[in-house]
Amino acid sequence: MDVSNPVRSVVPSLDGPVLVVLAGSTDARSLADIHARVPGASKSGVRLSLLRLVEEGAVLKVPGGYILNREHLAAPAVVLLAGMRSELLRRIEVLVNEWEVEPLLVAAFGSFARRDGGTQSDIDLLLVTKAKNADEQAGALSERVRAWTGNACHVMALTPADLSRMRNNKERILREWDRDLEPIRGNANVLKGRQ
Repeated sequence: MDVSNPVRSVVPSLDGPVLVVLAGSTDARSLADIHARVPGASKSGVRLSLLRLVEEGAVLKVPGGYILNREHLAAPAVVLLAGMRSELLRRIEVLVNEWEVEPLLVAAFGSFARRDGGTQSDIDLLLVTKAKNADEQAGALSERVRAWTGNACHVMALTPADLSRMRNNKERILREWDRDLEPIRGNANVLKGRQ
């Protein structure tokens, strides 16, 4: 899965990101607005994509710009594809909610959290827990994320004592987590020793 633009895993053309923009709103979006929301695309490329999608009936040209034709047979699939990232985060949360010992924190970091990776990027997760079977939980979580996305997943399992040691040593990764950690479950204050 392309961690910065998951829809490209299924729709590699410019149509995918254009459809994702339109799926994110029921309001009409102008060509300029859509172009601004599709990084790396040319304005003419976005325009050609919109014209093709209008011709196919998946997009409607309306006063003020373009909208996703939510009555089109493909619209539910487009909305589902647009929500791939949210669905992954939801599945992770559902999985960790099943654990006997509630984790203090489950969070994404690295390129997935920053949304700047690609198809070859791994998904980095932080698990802070008091569970005795933390390594087993990390392994199971890693396997599920791999099955759901096709991306390698690395889960760093830490205890509160591990975090205390890391803070005392002023480890560099703590600064990275301050900058781009994306909590999925729990509170990031645990990184600062507050629970």
